[in-house]
Amino acid sequence: MNFNKSLLLEAIKCGMVDMDVSDIESRMKREKVLSIHNYSITQPKDSASRWQTYVRDDHGKRIKVSSTTEEGLYAKLYYHYYEEIEITIKKLYPEWIRKRNELGLSARTIKRNIEHWLKYYANNAIINIPLENLDSEKIESFFHKCIVKYELTTKELGNMKFIMQDILRLAKKRNLISYNPMLDVDVRTNGCRPQTKHNDTSRVYLPEEKEKLFAELNKELNNKPECTDAYAVFILFKLGLRIGELVALKWRDLDYQNCELHIHRIETLANDVNGNLRTTIEEHTKKRSPYGDRFLPLGDYEIGIFRKIAEINITYGYHDNDFIFCDTQGRTNIRAIDNLIRKCCSHAGIEIKSAHDIRRTVASEMFNNGVPVEIIRNYLGHSDVKTTFGYILDNHRKSETNRMIIESLRSMNGLMGTQNP
Repeated sequence: MNFNKSLLLEAIKCGMVDMDVSDIESRMKREKVLSIHNYSITQPKDSASRWQTYVRDDHGKRIKVSSTTEEGLYAKLYYHYYEEIEITIKKLYPEWIRKRNELGLSARTIKRNIEHWLKYYANNAIINIPLENLDSEKIESFFHKCIVKYELTTKELGNMKFIMQDILRLAKKRNLISYNPMLDVDVRTNGCRPQTKHNDTSRVYLPEEKEKLFAELNKELNNKPECTDAYAVFILFKLGLRIGELVALKWRDLDYQNCELHIHRIETLANDVNGNLRTTIEEHTKKRSPYGDRFLPLGDYEIGIFRKIAEINITYGYHDNDFIFCDTQGRTNIRAIDNLIRKCCSHAGIEIKSAHDIRRTVASEMFNNGVPVEIIRNYLGHSDVKTTFGYILDNHRKSETNRMIIESLRSMNGLMGTQNP
């Protein structure tokens, strides 16, 4: 920020201000620092102490700044924020990531943000353009080049564009820019690559695939009767849980009297004290959605499975903080269940499908049996019924689907008698 001293002198002559130019400049710099500085400023405790605070370097690392005087500290802060390098997207990125963490977003979301930054932004010149020189035309050019270079889908474009939008929104809040150029950006998406359309049969378990997978799971139980992981997969096929919700179940969630299961926690990833991603259990469901906290009805089959698991846990001494699914190593995690599903699919000679494909299979089966979509939404714990519709897929072989279509339209056959084709 450059101060026009001649204008300030003129203001003093006209009686508009009643202080020295240096004082005005110092106060303006101080206000600029306070508009962006987030750390508290500590006063000296005694004559031997210093004024001090913290800032973040370009890598997001916290570093101490100190001075023997208050004026000296603010001078250092002003230099750090405004004169060391001009304010750019690159300069604001560490602060933006820190703010994202403060919002309580999942570690997976933050990890995705970082991955998009490294892929699309980190090596592009646009992040080094001073914000005051960054206009909508430059931003549009950047996005259009990314569309071509990376063959972006509209979804991926939206994901990477969000970084620019949110960082500039932060800059506007901090008064680092007087106007957000993103408001004038018009990105043409007709050059985006069409979203790959998945075949329904690759996202659900077909009837014959279920039978083959069940046979392999039963073999697993015969070979390892002490292992409860196979029972966990059978529960997935009945309750349509997220796999993270399954492995986070505790015995206290099970109500035998009312035949209900309370779903309200999930295994996820979170940053540890060193910033590394670690598996953890959160006392809420995905995205902290209130729709994820739900009670599911249990039939005799599911209750029988839970009783069998309880018997195995007692017999083999499995226990870990009340978790239902565990073994000698403690609580069973997502990876163990996912690996078992993949192994059994491979041994069964069927396409390897995920635990989330089981969830889609449950939704599709319920819909085919006449369960209203709103009930399916509640059952799966979706906040938006549009999401639920995305889970309802054709879980028949193509030949069977075609047969049903032809059969359903048989009454439309208009040619009769001698007019047979």
